[in-house]
Amino acid sequence: MKLMSVIVFIFTLLASRESIAACIRVDSTGYLSQQAIAAGYTASYWTGAHDTANSKNLGLPAVISLSNGTFQPSGTLLASTALSFLSQGDQVPYSAKQVLFRCDVADKSNIFEMYATNGDNAYTGMFAASEIEGAYYSFVKNVAVRLTNTKTGEYYSRYWKSRQFDDSDLYSDGTYIYIPAGAFSDVLMELYRIDSTSYYADASNVYSYAYSQPHGYIAFKGPGMSNNVTPGADSATNYDGFYGYWPASWSLYNTGTKFVRGATCKVNDYTNLVFLPMITVSELNSGGASQADFSVSIECESGAISGTASSTTTSANVSMGFVVNQSTAVNAATSLGLTTASGGLTWLLDNNYGTKSNIASGVGIRIYDRTGRAINLLPNLSSFGTGNTRGWYAFKELTTLVSSGTTDIYNGNFTASLEAISGQTVTVGTVNAQLQVVVGFQ
Repeated sequence: MKLMSVIVFIFTLLASRESIAACIRVDSTGYLSQQAIAAGYTASYWTGAHDTANSKNLGLPAVISLSNGTFQPSGTLLASTALSFLSQGDQVPYSAKQVLFRCDVADKSNIFEMYATNGDNAYTGMFAASEIEGAYYSFVKNVAVRLTNTKTGEYYSRYWKSRQFDDSDLYSDGTYIYIPAGAFSDVLMELYRIDSTSYYADASNVYSYAYSQPHGYIAFKGPGMSNNVTPGADSATNYDGFYGYWPASWSLYNTGTKFVRGATCKVNDYTNLVFLPMITVSELNSGGASQADFSVSIECESGAISGTASSTTTSANVSMGFVVNQSTAVNAATSLGLTTASGGLTWLLDNNYGTKSNIASGVGIRIYDRTGRAINLLPNLSSFGTGNTRGWYAFKELTTLVSSGTTDIYNGNFTASLEAISGQTVTVGTVNAQLQVVVGFQ
């Protein structure tokens, strides 16, 4: 009897030690010590990486163009975006100090961030596209997707990879290790044009991405969690812990991006630098302007359709415009009310307008087309199908045909005009502004 009681006591002790060692998911402050809370750590419910977990804007262009011809050889980068674990990994954003997991302090060397593509799905991570290292076939014909872990620099793979957390990523109160959201990695998503059509499901002329399967996942691995998710394991068959222990997924689903396929155009040549003559404050205040001409050449595939309406299954409309690619200039123009009802900008301001003393204020640049009409400028590429008031123009509206052949060449002549902004005080200084010419499907 004595021997039996000793055996039972030892068994109970071992079972208790094992439960303490297991990591747990944290979704309320009840799992945090007062010391962790005093250090600024928080906890709240989070969903996890189910199929539609990150159906939100990813910062990709509203339209991704797919050429019918030779303008996009295999390997052409169609679009890329840097995705934040905190703001884009799950449906509800995380805060950097939001604790997601808690482990025993003795398990510090046994906790990992694991990452892989969606290996059990043919269109989101099962089949590697040989034309682009690290990329996988996607739902859309001729498009491959590549994910890169920004902390390790490694491409996501169908086979799980791991990253051990740095000590600086974690917090310990001496009893537990707390793994906050800020400890996890961000990702770079890239979309490439490929020639291979071995795997795809959509080849339509216009496709608004509605396929819910993610392209990749981040899983947490620790004692008792994601047991068969190990380095080198095939994600097609090893997905223990999905999706409760997986805090992030990366998906194109319902993000507002659409793919348009058809005859398109590309920028062929343009004036790199435009120098405006010096002008005095008094001349500007009297209605004077400092002007210089510049030109843009575009090349179009045969059959390219000039228009600003949203593309349809029968009409892939090509527009062009000038995007202001400096955020300070965009914000300054917006704050001064130099915008249209659709958010287009009416003036181009200095790249650092209002932030430095040596920069001229009260002045900006207007862009005029060959007819002398002032054209609106794009504040970004997130909105298509909005026409002239946003800054989009049918490409034939701003250019004229100069040659025809296998492809067609169009040339557009423009004038940059430095002028005083009505209602603003003009001050002496320099003006250094930047525009990017863009052409693509609506």
